[in-house]
Amino acid sequence: MFEELELMLPEEGFDGPMQMAIDEMLLREVSSPMLRIYRWVAPCITFGYFQRLSEVRLSVPDLPAVRRWTGGGIVEHGKDLTFSLMIPRSDRCATMPPAHFYRELHGLLAVALSRCVPSVVRLAEKGDLRAGEACFSAPAADDLIMAGEKILGGAQRRNAGALLYQGSLQGVNGFFAFSDPGDLASALSSHVVPRPLQSVLKQGALKLAENRYRRSEWNGRR
Repeated sequence: MFEELELMLPEEGFDGPMQMAIDEMLLREVSSPMLRIYRWVAPCITFGYFQRLSEVRLSVPDLPAVRRWTGGGIVEHGKDLTFSLMIPRSDRCATMPPAHFYRELHGLLAVALSRCVPSVVRLAEKGDLRAGEACFSAPAADDLIMAGEKILGGAQRRNAGALLYQGSLQGVNGFFAFSDPGDLASALSSHVVPRPLQSVLKQGALKLAENRYRRSEWNGRR
């Protein structure tokens, strides 16, 4: 999918607001496609930009919650493989219609996962689709399905032509494919280049988390 892909491995854990802030900071400066793997310090939920916090709390009343910059539904994190892609406007993927990008990305991941798990992984079709607030009980078109259950979904955001994708892989019945995060990167590019989280970007993300993603004005805006 990418000629070259930078890979940012999780050297330390963060909470929800900080995870969202890091992705936004990376998107602002992205110059080549990058994959970032999350590490969570504790279970939490993220919810879509267009969802109402009051409705989220009816479904998940107890866990810490943060509104994503991307769309989609409620996702519980802590046991999943959470990851993001930041793609510059110069890359062909950033110019693709959102539905086409989603299908191409998930198609590649379906092929890679099918090599690692005991069941076929496929794209969600019309008969799989469900409505609902919770992401993993409401498959959308081209989410990933295994043994009748959704195992991967994602959401997108475009900013100044650059593309952010945030995804979650979960419920793989004990066969945790991509236990080596490099496997996920290798499914998307044959040339993977490690990249650390620089301290200056981390400091910027700390400020952004405090000024936006931890604030009730952001999380309760709808």
